[in-house]
Amino acid sequence: MFAKEDILFRDYCLKNNLVTKDQWDHFVDFASNYGMNQGIAHALVDAKVFTEQQLVQCFGKAFTVPVMKLYAETSSAPKEIIPDSFIREHRVIPMFLFGNELTVAIVDPPYKSLLDEIAKITDKKIIPVVAEISDFEETLKIQQGGFDELKRIAHAIDLEKLDVIRGGEKEVKRLEQMGDFPPLIMLVEEIFLRAVKFGASDIHLEPFENEVRLRFRFDGVLQRIASFPRSIAEGLAAVIKTKAAMDIFEKHVPQDGRITLTIENRSFDLRVSALPTINGEKIVLRILSQGSIEKKIEDLGFAQHNLALLLHLLRQPNGLLLVTGPTGSGKSTTLYAAINHVKSVEKNIVTVENPVEYKVDTVNQVNVDPDRNLTFANTLRAILRQDPDIALVGEIRDTETGTIATEAALTGHLVLSTLHTNDAISAVPRLINMGVPPYWLAPALIGVVAQRLVRKICPHCKEEYKPGDELMYHMGLSGLAERTKFFRGTGCKQCNFQGYRGRIAIHEVFSVTEEIQSLIFENAQTTKIREVAVKNGFRDLRFDGLKKVIAGLTTLEEIQRVTRSTL
Repeated sequence: MFAKEDILFRDYCLKNNLVTKDQWDHFVDFASNYGMNQGIAHALVDAKVFTEQQLVQCFGKAFTVPVMKLYAETSSAPKEIIPDSFIREHRVIPMFLFGNELTVAIVDPPYKSLLDEIAKITDKKIIPVVAEISDFEETLKIQQGGFDELKRIAHAIDLEKLDVIRGGEKEVKRLEQMGDFPPLIMLVEEIFLRAVKFGASDIHLEPFENEVRLRFRFDGVLQRIASFPRSIAEGLAAVIKTKAAMDIFEKHVPQDGRITLTIENRSFDLRVSALPTINGEKIVLRILSQGSIEKKIEDLGFAQHNLALLLHLLRQPNGLLLVTGPTGSGKSTTLYAAINHVKSVEKNIVTVENPVEYKVDTVNQVNVDPDRNLTFANTLRAILRQDPDIALVGEIRDTETGTIATEAALTGHLVLSTLHTNDAISAVPRLINMGVPPYWLAPALIGVVAQRLVRKICPHCKEEYKPGDELMYHMGLSGLAERTKFFRGTGCKQCNFQGYRGRIAIHEVFSVTEEIQSLIFENAQTTKIREVAVKNGFRDLRFDGLKKVIAGLTTLEEIQRVTRSTL
């Protein structure tokens, strides 16, 4: 039942007093009764000999194998180098391929027979790393699970054939006359499927004078997919509004709706917005996937200094902690990661959102409904009577909500929320201008996180290059031109010839010290607060972005696009 490496691990644990002989004997009985079909790691955790976190560290030390976080590295993993059936059967994931060296992730001990077999299959030198079980399984879902199944689904409709620009308007008219133009319900379903398969975050259907333009947002940038005949604009809008339980007869006022979509056992929420324009209703759908909100806070791309600051703020028993940034900058992901980090059965966590985007275990979530007088402010008042330890307010958008959130922070609660400002420090004058008294805000505010999303360089077409002198000057890097390597993507099939694939966040974390508290109390100018913050170690978004440029993760052009110039 046990391999040679299992016995070596047992001896290591006994020698280092990590388990007692009785505990191991109990585990042997457990394994004999229940088997080890999922491997020794699963069995040890199921038998409560170790937690996942303890076990991965023990494996790493016992076999001198690096411990690795996998989830954030899925985009660069080599594809199809190991057969899917082998990956699932032997619990191994290929992670990196550098020259002749293939790094593979495992959750069990590094069995020599397994590593030899992988080496034989791939003709590579194998470098094992060990990971936590839950991290491994989540990564496996992404690399070999539902999204790979989606890629194998054949297209039911050829959108290119229906494109009045690419295929020609005459061809589309011919299809309509012959009765070969697909039913609009099928066309809408094909649009949804394509967007999910391609990893789009938003779908835009825009009526113009001579066309209905379909665009998808990839990595924060809109790209045209197809243009349909103008004659189907109302029909497309009606199908989507029906699916979203919206009023199809009301075409002159904005409407919101929601569609739940299940594809290959994966659930997606589509948030639908209809806006009347001079050419008809423009429909925008935001695609939300449960997987995107299950990230750990350590996997969000925080620099070490910023991560340490944020974790310190989340450990505070009370205070107001804000996340700021424009729409689509990842604020919800950060907030949910923070909630997942602090949640436990000992804490009462209540959220008020508009709407609730993702369901979180052990957290009480409330949907805002202004039609029933269930506003942010009213709900927050009710939450404070529910004995909460932590309250999450989806957004502070008015004086009443800001005042109540601040009051809640002052009365012993940790309050998390979002705010629309250009940077972290601007949250202070923003709240004061909204009507929150400085003498309340000063003791209540503990910190602000500002963030943006920037596109990552495609790893498949990454190359070194030298940026232009003007760009280097405006980015404040003239002195580094000859001493630093810079990279960009040239464009390839893997990134749809964009040079970028995936996104990463850049952050700034503003922590409120006693000195800054005094400045807020005095309603000091923002420049003065910034001076003190910088003196205490504060670094802005552009600084964090440039660190990621130098690390080869993104480009100077991306950082210039999303951050303010210093010149």
